[in-house]
Amino acid sequence: MSDSTNTETQTDTGAEPDDFQIAATAITRAIRAINNNQRGGDGAGFITHLLAAVAANLGSSDAVTAGRPGSWEAAGVTDLLRSTVGYDDEYLLTYRTEPVEVVVNSVYELDDLGMFETYEASTNHIGQTLFGDRWTPSRDRLTLDQLEKIEDIEEPLAELEHRDRAEYRQRFTATVQARFEQMRTEDPHRYPEHMTVTVRFADEDLSYPASNDDLTDLWGSDLASLLYQHAREHTPLPGSNTQPDWTAGQSHAKALLDAGHWPHLRIPQHAHYGTPTTTKEN
Repeated sequence: MSDSTNTETQTDTGAEPDDFQIAATAITRAIRAINNNQRGGDGAGFITHLLAAVAANLGSSDAVTAGRPGSWEAAGVTDLLRSTVGYDDEYLLTYRTEPVEVVVNSVYELDDLGMFETYEASTNHIGQTLFGDRWTPSRDRLTLDQLEKIEDIEEPLAELEHRDRAEYRQRFTATVQARFEQMRTEDPHRYPEHMTVTVRFADEDLSYPASNDDLTDLWGSDLASLLYQHAREHTPLPGSNTQPDWTAGQSHAKALLDAGHWPHLRIPQHAHYGTPTTTKEN
């Protein structure tokens, strides 16, 4: 039989080859090149390194055998992986070929941090300043002219919120990258130079359907989760250079307002409204 096997030929049915066919063709070509001294290494090393790269891209050795972990095939694959990436995947990331992706929803984050409460607080303060006892959050006691006026007040606040969200995304991404570089400096063997980290915001990237299932796990122990945890705790809040105060029972919104970081003060045409003499929790 010719050395050119069916793994390197495509059928004429017009159907795209499946992943197995593509992988088999690529691996056959690579090992043939190795055996013909056209590529360095050896076939066994190539297969071992390739399997380790797949496990690293999936996130763990267990992910490779998750479909049938008790099978004899799974046992053999697990033994091979342990000889390469370590019994506890301690060398796993050195084989990764895909970027580590941190997936975040900035709307969820800012809501949890109380940022939207601060915009509401600014609106309530200005409403009380303008309309006194007629002002209520429901606005059911305002005249049409007064309703139009408060809508004019809210428009630049809404624009500010969009700018703040963009600023938070930039700061969050910078915090993730800075932390990753710090981890790489502390442990260069675990996090080699070829390894990269990306941050994707699910509420921004319309090419992906928004799904909570895609979001990075806050409680995980993988690298993406660790970076997410760090950035969530240390990213400065938009409109200020203060980090979130995660003290138990502490309201992020109240901490910001008490420190004088009222959103409307950053809008030139609203700054003259000042702030209340005391900050009340909404």
